[in-house]
Amino acid sequence: MLERSHGRTVPAWARPGARWGPFVYGPLLCISVGLLVLRITDGAGAASIVWSSLQVLLWVVLLAGNLAARRGNQET
Repeated sequence: MLERSHGRTVPAWARPGARWGPFVYGPLLCISVGLLVLRITDGAGAASIVWSSLQVLLWVVLLAGNLAARRGNQET
């Protein structure tokens, strides 16, 4: 485990790039994209379309960050 500056250790599942990330973020990204498509095709209000777009952006950023951290951990 990694040791933090305040002396406590970080469990492996909580480190950046943990293996469970893509298994959670991937399906949630697919669900969010599906909801975004449904809201656009149904002609929902702008607020709900923006909210769904932000959810998609959130899952993309989390997935990309997790994968980048995993690559960084593998190189060191």
